[in-house]
Amino acid sequence: MITGHHQTDAYLWVLEVIKLDEPAHLPAAEMALQKLTITPQEAEQRYRHWLMAQGHEPFIVAFSTIGMDNPQNCIENARRAISKASQVRAHFGSYAAAMEPTEPERLIAQSVFQVDEHYGMTPEEADSGELKGWRIMEVQDARSVAHRGFCDVLPDPHTLSDVVREVEYWDWLYVMRSAASKALGDGFYEHHQCICDREAWLDGKLSTIGPVHQREALAILKWFLRSERHQERGEDNDAVYLNLIGSDGKANQFY
Repeated sequence: MITGHHQTDAYLWVLEVIKLDEPAHLPAAEMALQKLTITPQEAEQRYRHWLMAQGHEPFIVAFSTIGMDNPQNCIENARRAISKASQVRAHFGSYAAAMEPTEPERLIAQSVFQVDEHYGMTPEEADSGELKGWRIMEVQDARSVAHRGFCDVLPDPHTLSDVVREVEYWDWLYVMRSAASKALGDGFYEHHQCICDREAWLDGKLSTIGPVHQREALAILKWFLRSERHQERGEDNDAVYLNLIGSDGKANQFY
């Protein structure tokens, strides 16, 4: 028992089962959800009031009840997670294997452009091992530039399509490892900084490599507009747009 209200506690239990992302348990959880007489909105409200009564801060209450009133969304998320986990096993054989370095990562480790852990730091920062404020980003950016995209060991793309193919590879690897990490109980996954530096280098190529023809420019533009990571940068995308359509409003090279 959590809140002491049978239907609310049953609803909370069903949500927890759904969030396990276990294919064997999901159908039973869906059936149990249908048998409950309390509505998701009522359950959320009761749980919210119970949390407040226990003295929890409002932001904790808000965070703890996010999505409670939409169990179907939880179910869809579980189905997507189950599908991704299945893809991981099908491609890598096991979750642990998905976390092993790939061939591009092994090549990155051999690059002459690798820098030591104190690169970009002042002597004082290197001694303390601590960076504060904007210095965190400044040092990270300096390391990223120094790595030069590890172009001594990884391919230098010749076309925008080459760039997109590699960006999508790293995105796919991130999705696979995120699913594997969750299945292994390791929680949130993040790419190694070296991969992020390669991605940043590839992003730069989107504004410097001209499109081969109009079809490629249009295809890359559609892909770029769908890319959440790139669209979050806002005005920083102007150079990419100008590269694809030209400063005079016409696509480069083929008009």
